[in-house]
Amino acid sequence: MVRGWLLAAGAVALVLAAVFAVHPLIDIEIARLFFDREAATFPIASSEDWDGIRHSLNWIPYIFVLPALFVLLRKVVFPGSPMPIAPSVVLFLIGSFIAGPGIATNVVLKDNWGRPRPNQIQQFAGSADFQPWWRPGGACPRNCSFVSGEASQAYWLVAPAMLSPPPVRPVAMGAAVVFGTSVGALRVAFGRHFTSDIIFAAVITIAIVIGFYWLLLNPIRRNDARLEQAIERGAIALHRRTSRVLAGAGAALAHGGRALGRAGRRWQRHIATLKPAPDYQPWTEKPEPLA
Repeated sequence: MVRGWLLAAGAVALVLAAVFAVHPLIDIEIARLFFDREAATFPIASSEDWDGIRHSLNWIPYIFVLPALFVLLRKVVFPGSPMPIAPSVVLFLIGSFIAGPGIATNVVLKDNWGRPRPNQIQQFAGSADFQPWWRPGGACPRNCSFVSGEASQAYWLVAPAMLSPPPVRPVAMGAAVVFGTSVGALRVAFGRHFTSDIIFAAVITIAIVIGFYWLLLNPIRRNDARLEQAIERGAIALHRRTSRVLAGAGAALAHGGRALGRAGRRWQRHIATLKPAPDYQPWTEKPEPLA
């Protein structure tokens, strides 16, 4: 099933990459459906209700990754405690989330590709030139249109869906794709992303998720006992390094404290040797009048 999803993602990527490369203006025509020419804006972008829905949807992926993060941090803080979630599952969820929506989308592509967003281009009351998805180096300096970060994060829900029981796994994965597509469509309606941004966010994120699944959860190479031992050894090594750093900092502070103490005692002895000035004596004699 995982191989099938990977092949399907690759086939979709090739087909859609070709379509949007040959006909890049499809992006503009789709975005035009949500643009109000008279107001020169994307109306839904100014709706507080839709913006609230958008922010609510963005929290859902964190609900699935935070338990794995908590289990990993607990293991790091208490290396001897057993992990209540299989370490392969923990690393699969955290690793795919960091590598997909985190690094590939927000670090590698969004800050370096330079593609202006729909509301930044001339066709939609902006000033930048339209850039097809395959042409990097546009006018956008950072946090650009290609690819959609929020859609990538939403499509990441394919990862926890792949952990569901086999009878419902296809339905769960399909629901994750529908959720990601809904979030992406909302970004298109807001005028913040083109359709190709959403498509490639889906393809890249799902491919990364499937790659982590193949690496960590493939029955041939999966070994939770060895993974937990590796995490435990890393946590113990981290504790040792931290203890050495703290011990060094404590020794430095103690040395500094002793030096300050000696300086303070010398200052006190110096002050003790000082004699106060004589008491002030008021002038009792009247000055002689001037001639």
